[in-house]
Amino acid sequence: MSTASLLSAYEQCQRRAYWGRDWERIRLDGTQMLQAAIAAAVTEAERTDFGEVAGEEIMQLAKDRGMQTNSHQIYDSAVHHSCLADITSSAIRKPGEEPWTRPEPLSTGWTSGAFLDPSGTRLRRVVLASSWSDDRHYSEIRSWYSLGEVAAYEMPMQQVVLILGVQRDGRRHSPWTKGLLHPTNHKLRFRKVKHTTTEDFRDTWERIWREDRAEIDRMVWLQTMLDDDVLRDVCFKVEIPVPGKVELQRLRDMAARKLERLAGMTELPDQQLSTCDFPIPCVYQRECHAGMEPGKERFVRIEAAGRT
Repeated sequence: MSTASLLSAYEQCQRRAYWGRDWERIRLDGTQMLQAAIAAAVTEAERTDFGEVAGEEIMQLAKDRGMQTNSHQIYDSAVHHSCLADITSSAIRKPGEEPWTRPEPLSTGWTSGAFLDPSGTRLRRVVLASSWSDDRHYSEIRSWYSLGEVAAYEMPMQQVVLILGVQRDGRRHSPWTKGLLHPTNHKLRFRKVKHTTTEDFRDTWERIWREDRAEIDRMVWLQTMLDDDVLRDVCFKVEIPVPGKVELQRLRDMAARKLERLAGMTELPDQQLSTCDFPIPCVYQRECHAGMEPGKERFVRIEAAGRT
């Protein structure tokens, strides 16, 4: 796990952080798969079809690790997320852009989960969200994933936010995945043209999913999102500057203290009952309440998963 992931887990539940040092769930949920797929696409150095790289990564992960989903249509959900990874990766890494890289681990022991932009002068992070609000905005920019990384490397961060829409039956509902086709000219649209009465989204317009329309080029899909003024609603950037020296040192000292306490844990900490289910159910919930250690039935050693 990255240092930011460990610190975030530690603040939610010490037991979660204790187990998270060594174990991770075998099956990955859609968001985890998307993060891995986008990472593969933005760091790809040889190929230029970044979207294809992301889509292939989803399908490989679904095959190798399995997909954690409430949907009974697991294969369909994997294909859906593959197409979502394709279109979002194509939106955030432009053709011809040099690959993003990972920052080197620091002598302080900090291992980054962020990226470096091609210039090497700014951190980048991709945030995946169902929706956005002021509360979510401040939650993200003040997290260890953002402010912690900025403090550790003393570099500004560009946070790329992708709004994926709500998830139902293993699918995300947003312009990234859904559109409408005109019944006669088959023109793709996402919203009505403002101040126009000649075009309307009547019942005759066909509602389509991205994965069912391979004939629509990804760049056409993205350009139509831009033309219909929906792209900026689901893809935008948040700039996070480097704080002042006093705040910078305070954040570094706080991280060092918490990491020292985490590293010093030799016995299983007490449960934190208030965080077992909300805001997100803990992945260790079953083992924790059954009084068991994580095992190979549902988890894999992080080293065995090829993670650091």
